[in-house]
Amino acid sequence: MKIFSYFFDYKRRFKRFENILFWNHSRKIKGPFLVKLIGLSTVAILTFNLFNHEVYAKNKAEADEKLTSVIMITRHGARTPLKIVSRLDEVEYPSDLLLPFVKAKYKLKHLDGSDFDHDVLSYYDELNLRNVLKGGIGRGQLTKVGERQMFDLGRRVKYRYIDELKFLSPNYNTDEFYTRSTHYRRTINSAKSVLAGIYLVSPNIDNNDPFIINVQLLNEEVLFPNAINCSYFAEMFKFVETLSLYSKNVEYITNLNRLNEIIRGSSEIENAKNITFTAFMDDMRARKVHGLHVPSDLEEFMSVGDKYAAMELTAETEHNIKISCGRLLNLFKENLVESYEKDSSNKKIKSPKFRYYSAHDSTLNALLVAFGLFDEYKSWPPLGADITIELWKKLDNNQDLPRNYFVRIYYCGKRVFLPESLNKECDLESFFKILEKNSVDKHGYDLLCHKKFN
Repeated sequence: MKIFSYFFDYKRRFKRFENILFWNHSRKIKGPFLVKLIGLSTVAILTFNLFNHEVYAKNKAEADEKLTSVIMITRHGARTPLKIVSRLDEVEYPSDLLLPFVKAKYKLKHLDGSDFDHDVLSYYDELNLRNVLKGGIGRGQLTKVGERQMFDLGRRVKYRYIDELKFLSPNYNTDEFYTRSTHYRRTINSAKSVLAGIYLVSPNIDNNDPFIINVQLLNEEVLFPNAINCSYFAEMFKFVETLSLYSKNVEYITNLNRLNEIIRGSSEIENAKNITFTAFMDDMRARKVHGLHVPSDLEEFMSVGDKYAAMELTAETEHNIKISCGRLLNLFKENLVESYEKDSSNKKIKSPKFRYYSAHDSTLNALLVAFGLFDEYKSWPPLGADITIELWKKLDNNQDLPRNYFVRIYYCGKRVFLPESLNKECDLESFFKILEKNSVDKHGYDLLCHKKFN
């Protein structure tokens, strides 16, 4: 009967899918092609729903619970590489990769609400733009492929929080939806694209009321492991580059030796000349996502490279997780306390329902380590990845106590459970304890950063 119910209900489901798929109403699609597309899409939707019915059922709100706030933090979308493997032939990145896929307007603000000059680039953006790739474009720049990835993520957010849960209103409102990005072009444009995916019917719309994206100068940024304002972290990073933290992993070293043998012609690990998996995968992933050439003799490393790159990233962060993401965890705690107080009291507290932070792979990797989830995934956070924390309230209890609130966490859209609350809801009090294990305020962070690295 479950199968028949999906067939009888397919028109409504297809219409929902059609709204997502055919966002560009100006396209002209010929009849026969459309018929085939509808047929294939209908089968795909029915199959997808049948096999994921149980998952979606678990994710929907129950009658005795209410969603009160959401925190989402993302890695940016596809970009040009930051690093290229010098011994390999360079590929050409055509300049049209930087043509915008999303044309929406946005406005930058300082965290205090004052206007932020769009023309002011961060030090790293200036550096990356000077390091021109073959084809004439700079390194680390979000491409139209990346903008589309983030627009699609925005569509996923819209489907869950506007269409299904009716949590957000369909119209953009800064009192309801708060956005903050690191001061990089790729994260700012990723945020713009996510917002367009949530609130605009098409990525081609350019007459919207500007989206507000809040930005902090890099020397004070807490949304990624920041070596700029922490001498201890900078010294630790140099130490990690010697491979001392993970040199005991025989499988890793064996594959690193083979990779260097193929590319450099030497399997000897030399700190200055060594090609790390982080650098290798940064180059290869950028090639692959943009349809560019990947040498056939290196394809074998693509399947294991994400795991080893994640190990390298993790070695940078878990040695001192409080420096890597302690202030971000503290920010999450402040966000959740504010949301709890707004919901549990009659006070008029100005607190957005949805907080969105646009950040980096190192950010998500550090959070996976802090939440005890790295061992489950052991993979480099993919382009456009997200961690989402939902705060829910139980309605079957009249007491507005922290234990009557609980969190649900999702990684890349999939429900995950923390080791401390395996296969069950994590109440807010318990989640605060998890955050407090590694969270630090600015004073505590400064004390950690000024100690000597041994």
